[in-house]
Amino acid sequence: MTQYSQFQAYLERLTSLYLRAVCAFHIFETLEELIAPNIVGKEANKNVDIMNSFGGFFVITKHSLNFYFLTELARILDNHKKSLHIEKVIKYAETFQNDMNVEEFKKNNPNRTFLEELATRYKGIEKEDLEKINKMMEETKAIREKLKGYRDQNLAHEDIEKEKYKISRDEVVKLFDLIKQVLNTFSNKTNFSTTSYKMAIDDSIRDTKNLLNKLKAGV
Repeated sequence: MTQYSQFQAYLERLTSLYLRAVCAFHIFETLEELIAPNIVGKEANKNVDIMNSFGGFFVITKHSLNFYFLTELARILDNHKKSLHIEKVIKYAETFQNDMNVEEFKKNNPNRTFLEELATRYKGIEKEDLEKINKMMEETKAIREKLKGYRDQNLAHEDIEKEKYKISRDEVVKLFDLIKQVLNTFSNKTNFSTTSYKMAIDDSIRDTKNLLNKLKAGV
């Protein structure tokens, strides 16, 4: 496996992890919004009644969703030397930047539509891309460290004595945005591909709302 193909495999694996985590986050958010009167009005009371009627399911589901997306976020951002994470793909891109060239792009995409045209536009990962990404990493360093502390004490372990770590919704959104931008920058510059995630997120939100509506309707 060449450096180029290995890099694409890394991006594909992290994209899959990210997709599941971000959908779990939006399902959790939707369940919270459906019981908020300031968001859905009087319908919130009906939704609360339904969730209470199936409390054994919804209490565990919400807890599991919260646990899952925070765990996956932490895993993607963990810098353990034996794991696949965002910092590893950034370091990989920096180390093998010159190997992510147009020849490798063509060699690994022989059946790509408009291959020759794409090859003329290919620039690969540029210095400016890495500078922008490293700036984003530095700007989110404090949040990432906070998430790691929370993960270590509450998700990976149940510490007897815990330091208080509170991760806000806005901080979670910033970390999701960081990961998306890193993955899409690298995918776009080395393979002319990006993932919007919007369709999967929209489907998750719609299905969550439909579930509540069907339960209320007695279907």
